[in-house]
Amino acid sequence: MPFASAGMRGEMFTYAGLGGSGREHAGPYAVIDFETTGLSPDRGDRVIEIAVSRVDASGRVGDEFATLVNPEGRDTGPVFIHGISNRDVAKAPTFAEIVPELLARLDGAVVVAHNAPFEERFLTAELARAGHLGLRMPALCTLWLGRKTFQTPNHKLGTIAREAGLPLVDKHAALGDVRAVSQLLPLMLHRHGSPLRFACPAYSHGGNLRSGVPLQLVTRAVELRKGTDGWMHSLMSRLPMSANDADDSAAEVYLEALGEVLADGKIVGDEAKSLARLAGDAGMGGEQVRALNERFLEAMREAALADEVLTPVELRGLNAAARALSVPDYFDDLSPTAVAPQRPRVSGSSAAAAAKGGRRCGHCRVPGHYRSTCPELV
Repeated sequence: MPFASAGMRGEMFTYAGLGGSGREHAGPYAVIDFETTGLSPDRGDRVIEIAVSRVDASGRVGDEFATLVNPEGRDTGPVFIHGISNRDVAKAPTFAEIVPELLARLDGAVVVAHNAPFEERFLTAELARAGHLGLRMPALCTLWLGRKTFQTPNHKLGTIAREAGLPLVDKHAALGDVRAVSQLLPLMLHRHGSPLRFACPAYSHGGNLRSGVPLQLVTRAVELRKGTDGWMHSLMSRLPMSANDADDSAAEVYLEALGEVLADGKIVGDEAKSLARLAGDAGMGGEQVRALNERFLEAMREAALADEVLTPVELRGLNAAARALSVPDYFDDLSPTAVAPQRPRVSGSSAAAAAKGGRRCGHCRVPGHYRSTCPELV
């Protein structure tokens, strides 16, 4: 497979040139990356994960889209490289199902990828399989541009990112690579200086391709690290910015798990990975997880203030949960009111029940209790 060269014309992409005729382009850019079952679509290899980010010339992200992709019977291949199992993709959409979302994000943009001819071959094959033939669009390969703008021992994405002082946190995850390229793109363009030209106009799909039927994505958060911001911050930041809103059943499962995890007021590594899998299976992005976390914290607040008394012990419990969910100042508006008579502590499980709509105990008024299980009556 040839590397990109100036002005090269591929089966779908027309690559950036260095001068002469052609159009300059100042954005938007659609940065794409695939994870695949192997190296050759000619041998039947398929896309199993896709990420697309629309960015401007300064690298500002306008939209992120990411999902696992069902390869329709094809084994996912080298799990030790990309970390994607057959189980992971079983409920993911097929490539044909995501085509409307994909083409909407390529509309009016220059397609950008690191070693773009690789992405081009798979994109061409998958679109052809879905009935979209003969598409033509401008493209920019950051491997080609990186060779012109970075003096590094090699021009792998990780090597250039390290040279530029940028983190590459999710290697071999489509979204992680897209984010790295999106950050490198403005730096490369600035270093290159002279304008790039494209011999074909940006792709236009000529109308709204979206069907209006919600697409059930399957997202994933990989390479979780506690770091200085905590496990939950890592989880939310590894997911796409926004994706599917959780349906009632998925929200209930997540909130129940969150209640169990926060029973001791903290989140540890295995618990974070379990929550990440629940969020990913439901197709959630970072914003959807954040919304459910806040729903959980509001249920804790409601339970703690049910008798209009907030003790120091209760406030410590609230703050511990907020810290674990990476919003340490969430309850800064609260302060202890008085020392109340001893009564059940507001637990993660009771807050989960309240967040899911559980009723209050008629005796102690704590969400999630029933008279048959109320600690004050049993």
